[in-house]
Amino acid sequence: MTTVTIASRKSVRRQGRKRRAYDGRSPLRFVLEWYFSRVYGRSEGPTQLPFYCKPERVGEFAVSPAELAVGDGKAVFRLFVALSMYQGLRDVVVMRRQRASSRAMMGVVADLSLLKELIATSNCPAMLETEAFEARCDVSKHGKAVDCVTCPGAPCHVKDATVVFNRMADMGKLPTSAWLRVWRDGDVQRAVAETCQSETVPTKRAQLLVERFAQVHRVGRKLATMFVSALSTPGLAPGLTPWFPDIDGNELVVIDTNVAQAVDKLRESDRLKTYKARECWVREQAASFDLRAFRPELPGYSPRLVQQALYTFCSRSNRLARGDSCADRKAPCAECAPTLCPFVPRWSDSSG
Repeated sequence: MTTVTIASRKSVRRQGRKRRAYDGRSPLRFVLEWYFSRVYGRSEGPTQLPFYCKPERVGEFAVSPAELAVGDGKAVFRLFVALSMYQGLRDVVVMRRQRASSRAMMGVVADLSLLKELIATSNCPAMLETEAFEARCDVSKHGKAVDCVTCPGAPCHVKDATVVFNRMADMGKLPTSAWLRVWRDGDVQRAVAETCQSETVPTKRAQLLVERFAQVHRVGRKLATMFVSALSTPGLAPGLTPWFPDIDGNELVVIDTNVAQAVDKLRESDRLKTYKARECWVREQAASFDLRAFRPELPGYSPRLVQQALYTFCSRSNRLARGDSCADRKAPCAECAPTLCPFVPRWSDSSG
């Protein structure tokens, strides 16, 4: 009896904390208020360079803001490769690897002029055409040794790229695949122009470009969405989105592990746990908010910014890297969404 009473009191106290914290508002609203008051305009967004333009964050992979602002093809290619590295590992780990890469290492995977020359001078039969390359290139990685069966022992930029990426062996194909599929035929601007000719709605154009870049080897939907939205969503990097307004990325949504877990906690438990289902949920929720209420310069509707707020709030490692004061707390603060907060101790959810 005593145990039940103590457990009940703990439950009441927890519920009381949640009521005081939420104050009738949803966890998502708290996340948006937190993001636009504590992060946006301070560590990202207006007045701030995006992380991929900062050498202190990504080393030699940093893209020149001036070149990015005008959509320079070489800068856009470097951005594409740099963002493609953010898969399967925490951001802080990828950034540490990028900072550790020399200029020569970066050039092997992200220097468009060098890559073009290496492909043109390659004697490998797999370089003849896009389909042949992706199907026939058999570069493999065994421990630290990288080689292939087609041209064993021969120097090869794909092998070098595999060493630089230091991931699964076939990821070394990614830069060459990108050049063959997109950049070879008149630079990336041609892909953008073709999309604008085939579709009149800027937000739909963004979706079409995502589909096109997702076809690059080892890229896929998430990374393609990161890339296209970086170039077409002004709220993420004002002045550095050269594809906007012809391409409007505000309705794009990046579903990474943090966002997926957050969405699953906030919606009904029996909903489908697929990329598309989670993406649709974020769009539905974004329609419930006029973001201009948080900052007047924002678009009223931007699922991409709502998703960015969720991602930033829920990413424990990134918040730790920024020196977030919540890291030292032992319980939810007065202004928190404990359902989503990455610093809420697990015992607080299971006690009682």
